[in-house]
Amino acid sequence: LHTCTIQSAMTMMPPPPKKNNRMTTTTSTQLRATCLAIALLSLNDRAESFPTNSRLQTLGRSSVHRHQPLAAKPVTESETDAQIRDRILDEIDSGLRTYTQTDIDINQYGDPEDVLAVEDDVDGAIDASTLGQWDDKDFLDKFDYEWDPDQGEEDPNNLDPNYDYVKDIPLDEEGNEMGYNPIFGHSNPIDGRTILNPPDSYVIDEKTRDDRLVPKDFPDGDPETEANTEIVAFRKSLQQVETYTDPFLKMEVPRHTAKWHGYPEQLSYPKQDYMNNRFTKPEDATDFDALGPALARKVAVQMARAKNNEWLPAGTSADFHASKTAIYKEKGVITGSILPGEIDENILVKIQPALDVLGDVVELLSIEVDTVFRFKYHGLIKNKRGMEAWAGVLIRNCDVDCTNVVFETGFRKRDPYYDGGDHWYGPY
Repeated sequence: LHTCTIQSAMTMMPPPPKKNNRMTTTTSTQLRATCLAIALLSLNDRAESFPTNSRLQTLGRSSVHRHQPLAAKPVTESETDAQIRDRILDEIDSGLRTYTQTDIDINQYGDPEDVLAVEDDVDGAIDASTLGQWDDKDFLDKFDYEWDPDQGEEDPNNLDPNYDYVKDIPLDEEGNEMGYNPIFGHSNPIDGRTILNPPDSYVIDEKTRDDRLVPKDFPDGDPETEANTEIVAFRKSLQQVETYTDPFLKMEVPRHTAKWHGYPEQLSYPKQDYMNNRFTKPEDATDFDALGPALARKVAVQMARAKNNEWLPAGTSADFHASKTAIYKEKGVITGSILPGEIDENILVKIQPALDVLGDVVELLSIEVDTVFRFKYHGLIKNKRGMEAWAGVLIRNCDVDCTNVVFETGFRKRDPYYDGGDHWYGPY
């Protein structure tokens, strides 16, 4: 500790000023640094008082300036380390601080080395010297494997065209992909990124090798050179997947694969045109951006009220639905509506037993051409088709000809209480 303090003092100590002072010229650099270290060690909480420091008074007994008091300036809170160093050196050069090598006893300062020794030293402790050094790259916000597709950067996941990859994934006996699970998906390590013709070492690769540095397998003119070349070419032409047993997975995994860099996390949905997924034609769309805030709000409220029954005058909704059935009256066609028609009383008496069975579920609307029966159906929509067939059977059991039974429901096409729908019929 004392040696480090002296070395630090020598490092931070500026060269001695060039003055015509016999004390400055005779003091060596090492002694000057030692004096500075002693002065720094004498500081207690940055409040130095040399007249009351017994150790400095003892060291100053052999000084040639013994008759002069040590009029040193006390340390203030605003004084920096550099200012303290310069002031101490100036006092040493001017003679206010006079130390000799015999007056300095380094053993009086600091704790013994055996106290600093750690008895419970852990063998598995992390050595700070093995953690590496920090540099500017550690403060970058993006690493080498990160990429931003929005900035037009090339996708690093694209396959290198210089290599051949597996095209046919291995299948099991049932024809399914090896390792495929319907819940967890694909798990076969051999996939479309497995390389079939991996590159050789740069030492022996044809593109990078240097024959002057690589020893020859065969001497010049050896007949086995050509045979060895053919064997190597044949082995590469097989394009077999080179695998090894992974110690953790306990299974064969390919040794050469294209590195997968992944994709950046999607923090938001991509921006789309607000007219997307709308039934409004582009030529009929209202340009709210050109109207301004006040007028755009006014037009939006008008459009909302035009489609909302709560903002319409009384009778508007009824007139709207009446307009939907007006075509039936104009053309004289009532099929598809709940409008009543003609009913033959003789046939009505004959089918009365069937009507008694059906009860309040249906209401007879008309009998067309004496064989087609129209009913207004009040039951569930999901039972409509079956009820129509059953009603036809009941009518035929009454000895009445029946070619068809039609259940009319008007605008009702759903069962709101059963499918969680809205009771409003809606425009269909």
